[in-house]
Amino acid sequence: MKNVIKIVPLILLMTTIIIGNSNAQWENLPGKAEAIAAGGDSAGTAVWTIGQNNAAYKWDESAFSWQSYGGKATKIAVDSDGIPWVVNDQKVYRLRGQTWQNMPGKAVEIAAGGGNVFVIGDSKAVYQWNDDAFSWQSVGGKADLIGVDSEGIPWVVNDKKIYRLRGQTWQNMPGKAVAIDAGGGTVWTIGESGAVYKWNDQGFTWESKGGKATQIAVGPDGVPYVVNDQKVYRYRGN
Repeated sequence: MKNVIKIVPLILLMTTIIIGNSNAQWENLPGKAEAIAAGGDSAGTAVWTIGQNNAAYKWDESAFSWQSYGGKATKIAVDSDGIPWVVNDQKVYRLRGQTWQNMPGKAVEIAAGGGNVFVIGDSKAVYQWNDDAFSWQSVGGKADLIGVDSEGIPWVVNDKKIYRLRGQTWQNMPGKAVAIDAGGGTVWTIGESGAVYKWNDQGFTWESKGGKATQIAVGPDGVPYVVNDQKVYRYRGN
């Protein structure tokens, strides 16, 4: 990825389908995706995907379509300001206006939330971005996947086991997952069977929300977006 990339608008054709079951209702959004992320604050949700061509796209609700922002990436996260961060060939970039800014360090996964950005390095170690020092700082632990909740706390998956950071300790949570994300005071996972689950802290358990997916992203309003067979869906249930 070059450090400067011009934005080329691209509107994708859209088809809307509502699919549901007794537990959930999932709305099929247009386009296809390899990866998905959601961020922003209570004033607005920013949803981004990495398309089949590895370019970054932002969801435009008013046009009900995706707009291309160019670049090349395999992983994506969206911070609390609605700014996307991407990983391409283990290099990290964030969008600054119309320019993709190359950041220090390397990563294989990235996530953001609650004003924090985290990555997983190629050694599986977990790092938090420090903008003042303009560097990544280790928070310990090992992980394959990561999500960050609305309080800026990371939740990770390592060998399908789920952990959340409590101070300086990684707390082992119940259940297993193949994908995880958080937002709006909620945490969601995709289980080994591909089913979607929402964390219930009072019951200290995961509640099934139906559907099937391989990837998940959760906006600041707590609404999850998933990818299944490269198709994008958002949750329209309770």
